[in-house]
Amino acid sequence: MAQTYTLLNAAPVRAIASSTNATPIVVTATTHGFVTGDLVTVRSHATNTAANGTWTVTKLTADTLSLNSSVGNGTGGATGAIGGASKFILCEDFDTVVFTIDTDGGGDAAGTLKFVGTDGKTVGGDGTPDLGLAQAVTNRYDFIECVNLQDGTIVDGDTGFVVATADNHESWEANVNAKRWIGCVFTAGTQGEFTVTATLFDAAK
Repeated sequence: MAQTYTLLNAAPVRAIASSTNATPIVVTATTHGFVTGDLVTVRSHATNTAANGTWTVTKLTADTLSLNSSVGNGTGGATGAIGGASKFILCEDFDTVVFTIDTDGGGDAAGTLKFVGTDGKTVGGDGTPDLGLAQAVTNRYDFIECVNLQDGTIVDGDTGFVVATADNHESWEANVNAKRWIGCVFTAGTQGEFTVTATLFDAAK
């Protein structure tokens, strides 16, 4: 038994150039590629740490967007990344997942994507964490170790899938025993669009 889901569909990832100490926060990310109503995740943005988290955005210009309902806590500089927000997939009835990653074919993609699993005991909501915020007892998740199905390389969850000004198309397998939800998150990036699918299966069935 196997089921396939799309976690990200041609999702952009961009480096953050700056952010405003305003309500809402306005983020500058050159040619960001997002449109009004998109869901994004901001990670590792310094000083204006209130920008970190998952937000619905409003496109202002090709290079700027606002994080709806956000409140700044400082003026942020060139730190962190903004990327399309991953869906979460319920995986508790499966023991293994194969992730496929495809970049946009432009030959210039650059980013770091990490796979995430959670036991679903996050406080509030449906048990899915906010991947833009730090790991905490109330925001429980961890990065998942994967095996590259092309060459058998084991990649630590904290390292993730890295593309450096290129294109890539790969498949990765991970054990998701004792996990309730899986997803993925950009932890760095400057350009390119990424499509990620997850195929869940139970080896015993």
